[in-house]
Amino acid sequence: MKTDKSAESPEVALHPAGRDVESAVERIELLEAQVRALGQAIRALVQGMEEIPDQEPDPERPARAGRLAHELLLAQGL
Repeated sequence: MKTDKSAESPEVALHPAGRDVESAVERIELLEAQVRALGQAIRALVQGMEEIPDQEPDPERPARAGRLAHELLLAQGL
């Protein structure tokens, strides 16, 4: 007795429904841009917290750095 191949379980898709290679590439590019934005925000915060030896301490410097970091994140939509 022959079995009908179409009656067997359907083939497993290589990609989940609605997720093709192009969308995966787009998602990776978005993640890379977000990671870059996070890196820039962290760099701004670190620079704002650094004390420069040959300058007087600026009590507003950390606040400016925090605002800059926040603006960087907002610009990226984070």
